[in-house]
Amino acid sequence: MHLKLLPLGALIAITLLTNGCQSKEKSEKPAAQKSEKEIKEPKKFTLKDANATIVAQLGEKGITFTTKAPIVMLDFFATWCPPCRAEIPHLANLQKKYKGKLQIIGVLVDNVAPDELSRFRKEHGINYFVSNAPDNMLLAASTADMLHQPKNFSIPMMVIFVNGKYFRHYVGMVPEEMMESDIKEVLKEIE
Repeated sequence: MHLKLLPLGALIAITLLTNGCQSKEKSEKPAAQKSEKEIKEPKKFTLKDANATIVAQLGEKGITFTTKAPIVMLDFFATWCPPCRAEIPHLANLQKKYKGKLQIIGVLVDNVAPDELSRFRKEHGINYFVSNAPDNMLLAASTADMLHQPKNFSIPMMVIFVNGKYFRHYVGMVPEEMMESDIKEVLKEIE
């Protein structure tokens, strides 16, 4: 009897890992029509972790970050999401391997108390910036809109920017080798 349940359990685990998690947040009401001035003005997002602040500014020509690394990877994730947690060691390896060239910015899309986030970071070996700020959800909504994703997009969702320009994004868990291949491709172009 247990042997019949094993394939079903394996199927469920594989589905969760490859498809990502749906955000728990309900989709918002449609936004009111924006004026031409609002559309043209850049949007600023203040991202904060325990020790630093990074400002992201979204404009017509891309998104800039107050970080020196030419490659920025936004990782939209939640602490309750199994594929998000499974992706963390891969992101930590990439951050270590490409230090100075790559800045990974974890963007929490759930509400986590600072002490709980600190424990989570230690438990999962996170060595990159993790924002736990009010602007996280605004950045997530703007990024989803830019990528033509629904407001309640699946997570993890990772987006790579090179010198402020969109390069590639991934929805759901992806192999570290795939992300690294894309990083190497970018480095060949900018070096």
